[in-house]
Amino acid sequence: MEKPFLMMSKEPTKRVQIDRVLESAVVLNWNGLLKSSHQGVVHVEYGTAPEPSLQYVKMWLSTTRGKWELICEYWMSPGSSKVPAAGLTFSNGYYSEDLAQMLRQTMQHQDGYPNSLFGKSGVNLIRVQPPTEDARLKASNCMSEAYQRLGLACINIPHTAA
Repeated sequence: MEKPFLMMSKEPTKRVQIDRVLESAVVLNWNGLLKSSHQGVVHVEYGTAPEPSLQYVKMWLSTTRGKWELICEYWMSPGSSKVPAAGLTFSNGYYSEDLAQMLRQTMQHQDGYPNSLFGKSGVNLIRVQPPTEDARLKASNCMSEAYQRLGLACINIPHTAA
């Protein structure tokens, strides 16, 4: 099935917060990424530095209370021992090309989110529940605004039907 394209208007938009963009990426890719896990919760962990910049993003899935599986992680630069490696890595059999594309665009265009990263240093956590159709629509609008802010003409949004 061909994925729909979401076209964006050229009207100015408000600043999009990085936590909403990361949450939207999970919501829009929930069905494709978590094929057998439509229940549960995803935690999106991200680290910031005062530069301002994102240092890393990790996504975790829990379908059983107290048990977490790493879905993926994206590191901007490796540590002194080159571990973890810079870039995106999926784990535990999870994979989504659309999520990968969204994370790459987000991590490589951090200058599009200056207000949401400015002066903050630390670890942040976003909790994402299985999305409703309303949540998918809001996520689609958020991602559209984010891509417009980054100057990208259109975004390939995964099919959002449940």
